[in-house]
Amino acid sequence: MTKLTFPVLSFRHIDTQNINPGLKNYYAVVNTRDLPDLTGWRKINVRDPKLKGAVPHAIRTSFREKPDMFIFMNRGIVLSVASASFDNKSSRVTLELKDPDLHGLLDGGHTYNIMLEERVDQSIEQFVKVEMLEGLSHEDITQIVDARNTSNQVRDESLMNLAGDFEKLKKALDGAPYVESIAFKEYELDKDGDPRPIDVREVIAILTAFDRDHFDDKVQPINTYRSKAACLKHFKEHSQSYKKIYPLAREILELYDHIQEKLPELYNQVRGQTGDVSGGKFGKLTGVTFHAKFPKTHNDLLFLDKKTMYGVPDGFTYPILGAFRALLEEKNGRYVWGKNLHPVVLLNGELGLKLADTIGNFALDAKNPSKTGKSPLVWQACYQSVQVAYLTAK
Repeated sequence: MTKLTFPVLSFRHIDTQNINPGLKNYYAVVNTRDLPDLTGWRKINVRDPKLKGAVPHAIRTSFREKPDMFIFMNRGIVLSVASASFDNKSSRVTLELKDPDLHGLLDGGHTYNIMLEERVDQSIEQFVKVEMLEGLSHEDITQIVDARNTSNQVRDESLMNLAGDFEKLKKALDGAPYVESIAFKEYELDKDGDPRPIDVREVIAILTAFDRDHFDDKVQPINTYRSKAACLKHFKEHSQSYKKIYPLAREILELYDHIQEKLPELYNQVRGQTGDVSGGKFGKLTGVTFHAKFPKTHNDLLFLDKKTMYGVPDGFTYPILGAFRALLEEKNGRYVWGKNLHPVVLLNGELGLKLADTIGNFALDAKNPSKTGKSPLVWQACYQSVQVAYLTAK
């Protein structure tokens, strides 16, 4: 028998005795730093949780960037236990686990693995829901696992892929080394049988940031950061607008990675110029993770086929990405970079420093990458910087 004792922020017993007297249901809110070690108690979790793929990426992103919303966005983890007790004075829960075929992590394997990995470098407190089910039989376990893993509705991207809505996008990316890593539908596997790590919704969100038909210097594409579902809907309703973007699609996707790769260096450099490095190193910004000691956990830049020690929040990346929309000119029904300006070259120069400084100032003030990514002022400031570079170029 194993006993696990850990502190909780809150604890509640759900009264179900009149429904099924043999079962008890509890909920707790737990700081991820206090999660118990479930090594040896993972057998009843039917899914083999991998740390790559669209689902883990989505969990990881919400964990890093939305500290005040993660507990509401994520279903949390579910444990089957022999018994659960709560000490009201110390606000600690004690769980008893006896049989590995009956007790342990029932659901939430992806969430649990990612929380264990991310909490090593997380600079802010993060909380998760933990559900505890006491008194389950083997038959009960099977029914619950089956119900909780088959009730998901078919996602819109799967239906759109079936309808052929992504064919022009696939053609535009044909030959790109990462195209086989893009999941155009749910549960799409690569040649090795692993989940494809790039979600097509993210690809569409990145391209949507360059839709000049519907966004300008006053109306910014904030939904590219805020809602991938909204971007998918925008793509479906305005497919003609993306035809202009497709000729630059590969460069735009790679630009997304270039920003993630370059932003830490640019930020530290510009802070050094202002004598502010000691109080403002990039790795100290809220939401940024740094993996210098753990090479295997380095963040993948999948469009560039590189790794980076920094986990850069999308709330920092997307406003800069969308700003380069100011460089676009339309010629013969397709977009080109105006005045022969290339965003990566500009990113590596004075403009990159200015953009990093803008993001840094907002990030230091907001102390929440989600607020930075949703701020119209951030998007406007970044866009205007690139717009000035375009207008003043000869």
